[in-house]
Amino acid sequence: MVDTKGLKTKILKRNVTIALISTIIIALIALIWLQVHEIKNTEKSFETIDRAFKDVLDSLSRSISLSTEGLDSFILTNLQLSKTLLKNLDTQSALNEIEKIYESSLEKFGTGFVDIDIAIVNREGNVLSATGYFSNVRKIGFKLDPPAENELPKINAFVPDTTRLVTYSWTVLQDENYLLFVTYIDPQLYKGLIHGLSSLTIASVREVAIYVDYQNRLDRSSRMPDEIIAKGLKTDREVIRQPLELTIYKRYELSKYKDVKIPIYLKIKFQSNLPYIVLTYLLIFMITVVIFTYISTRSTIKPFSSDMEKLGTAVREIGNTGILPPASNFMLKETQEFYETLSAILQELSATMQELEATNEELEKSYNEIAAKSEEFKRLLLSISEKLAIIAEGYDEDTGHHIYRVKLLSRYLAEKLGLDEERVEEIHMFASLHDIGKIFVPKEILQKPGKLTSDEWAVMKNHTIYAKKILDVSGFEKALNIALYHHENYDGTGYPFGLVGEEIPIEAQIVKLVDVYDALRSERPYKKGFTHEETLRIMLEGDGRTLPSHFSPKLLEILKEHADKIKKLWEEIG
Repeated sequence: MVDTKGLKTKILKRNVTIALISTIIIALIALIWLQVHEIKNTEKSFETIDRAFKDVLDSLSRSISLSTEGLDSFILTNLQLSKTLLKNLDTQSALNEIEKIYESSLEKFGTGFVDIDIAIVNREGNVLSATGYFSNVRKIGFKLDPPAENELPKINAFVPDTTRLVTYSWTVLQDENYLLFVTYIDPQLYKGLIHGLSSLTIASVREVAIYVDYQNRLDRSSRMPDEIIAKGLKTDREVIRQPLELTIYKRYELSKYKDVKIPIYLKIKFQSNLPYIVLTYLLIFMITVVIFTYISTRSTIKPFSSDMEKLGTAVREIGNTGILPPASNFMLKETQEFYETLSAILQELSATMQELEATNEELEKSYNEIAAKSEEFKRLLLSISEKLAIIAEGYDEDTGHHIYRVKLLSRYLAEKLGLDEERVEEIHMFASLHDIGKIFVPKEILQKPGKLTSDEWAVMKNHTIYAKKILDVSGFEKALNIALYHHENYDGTGYPFGLVGEEIPIEAQIVKLVDVYDALRSERPYKKGFTHEETLRIMLEGDGRTLPSHFSPKLLEILKEHADKIKKLWEEIG
C-alpha cells in the first residue's frame, strides 16, 4: 500500500514549491512598487485639486467683494426708515414694507445681487420673523456678535439647508434683537467655477464633491448626505481608507467675521487600481499551480481516486439499504483502516438510535402532558380574570353585557382588518379584560353619579396601569396591551402614555373603537344611550369630546362600511 503522507509530500514538493516561491516573490515586489507609486500619485493629485479649489475660493471672494463694495451705503440709506417702520407697524407688516423699499432700489445697486429678504433674529441666530424664502428658515447657523458703533457687519454664508449663497448684514434693535439683511448673490458668480472644478479628471480621481453642509452639495442640485461631514471633521483634513478607494476630506474657510467662521468642504474620492492588479497576479498564480498540479498528479493520484470510488459506492449502499457492505481491498492503508472504523461506528450508532427513539417517545408524551396542563392553567386564569372584569364592570355599568359586546365586536373588526387567525382569536379571548384594572379603583369613584373631580379622574385613569397587577404574566401579553393602551388616541391625545398612530398595538386600537361605540350606545345613570346612527355620526364627524382623529382611519373605514352588521351584532346581545 502507498502511504498517504508520502503521497501528499510528493505532490506538494513537485507541483507547488517552484510555482509558489517564484510567483509570490514577483507579486510582492510588484505590489510594493505599485503601493508606493499609488500613494505618491494620489498625494500629487490631491495637491493639484487643493490648489485649484483655493484659487476658486479666492476668485469667488474677489467677485463678491467687488459686488458688495457699496452694500453698506445701500443698506444704511434706508436703515433709519426701516427702524421707524418696525416701531409703528406690527413686525411682519414692517418687514414686508422694508423688503419692498430695498427691492425697489436693488437693481440700481448692481448686478451682484438678485434678491433681498429681511428678518428679525435673536443673538442665538434663531429667526423670529422673516420675508420671502427666508421665512422658511428657523436658524441661520451661527450666533450674531453685536457690531461696533457705526459698523455694519457682513459675512458670506449659505442659506441653511440650501446651496444659495448670500451676504448677511445686521444691526442691533432696541429690544436687543437684530435686523438682518439677507442679500442673495447671483449664482452666475460662482456656479461656473464650482462645476468646472467638480468635473476635473486627474489620474485616479473618481469624484470631486463640494459640500456646504453635511447633505447639500454645491456642485449638484440634489441632496447627497455624507456621514463623515455630518459627524464633523476632527481636523481640517481627514483621510478615509477603504479596500477599493481612498477618500480625502478638507475643510476651508468661506468667510469670517470675528469668531464666526463659515466652512465649506471639499471631498475627493480616488479609485485605486491596486486590487485589480492583485487579482491579476493571483489569477496567474492559480493557473500556474493548476498546470503543475495537473501534470504531476496524473501518475500519483490513481490510488487515492480508486479508493474514493470504492468509498463512494459503499456510502450509496448505506443510503439505499442502511447497511455497510463488506470491506473491499483498498490501495491505501489509511482508507482500509478508515473503512473498518466506520463499520464499527455504524453498528454502535444503530444501537444508539434505537435507544434515542424510545427516549424521544417518552419525552414527546411528557411534553404533550405539560402543554395540556399549561393550556388548562391559561384557560383557568382567563376565566378568573374575566370574572374579575365582570365585577369591575358591575360597579359602573348597568349590565355586564358590555364586556361580551366588546368581545364579539372586537373579533368582528379584527377579522375584517385581515389579521391572522391566531391574532383574531387572542383579541376575541382577551378583549373582555380591557377594564380589569377598575377592580383596583375605589368603589365610591366608580359609582359616583356626578362629574369626577380632577383628582378622582386621575385615579380613574390609572385603571389602565393597574391592569399590570393581574395581566403581567406569560401568555397574556396581548391582554395586557389591550388593558394598558385601549384609552390611547390615534392622534396622541389619549392616556396613559400619549402614544401616536401605529405606536399603539393593533389589538388596543380595535378595543378602543369598540369600547367607545358601546359606551355611546349604552344607557348610563347620567345619560341616555344614543342610537346606532347617532353613534356613527359622533365617531365619524365628532362632537367636541369624541373626534374621528381618536381612532385608526382603517378601523373607521371598516366601521362605516360594515355599519349594518355591527348594529345587528350589538343588538343581538342587547
